[in-house]
Amino acid sequence: MCPMSDHDGQHRDDKPISDQIKQVVDDLDLENKVKAVASAAEDAVFRGLGVAGQFVHERRDGIEAFIDRATSGLDERTGGKYAERVGHLRDQLSAGVASLADRRWTPVPDDPGELEPPAAGPQPPPPTDTWSDATDDLDGPPGPGTPDTP
Repeated sequence: MCPMSDHDGQHRDDKPISDQIKQVVDDLDLENKVKAVASAAEDAVFRGLGVAGQFVHERRDGIEAFIDRATSGLDERTGGKYAERVGHLRDQLSAGVASLADRRWTPVPDDPGELEPPAAGPQPPPPTDTWSDATDDLDGPPGPGTPDTP
């Protein structure tokens, strides 16, 4: 029996499974393909938010009036039994409408690498790890004295 075979006679690679996976990912160029799909998805989301925000902004008064009529109708049909809950629902819907209508999404450039996040709230740092960095943890926890990186 060959030393590179297991008990079934099948070939076995002595490289760790994480190295084998990394090799397959590299061979298939998955990292670049995933980045391209993520970039296209981000582009679609920003375009959709921009269109939705513009739509709500242009029709905000009508949307607010609809919310008022709908919540009033709920109150009437339930005899005011759930007035507090209906009022809370109305407040949440109005806050969502205001948030979407007041936010201005920057136009999406042709190059997704030029995207700027909206200027609302703190933004997470850009991802810096690669597939190789992300799979290094598969080999086990860092040894003593090794900084633990997220």
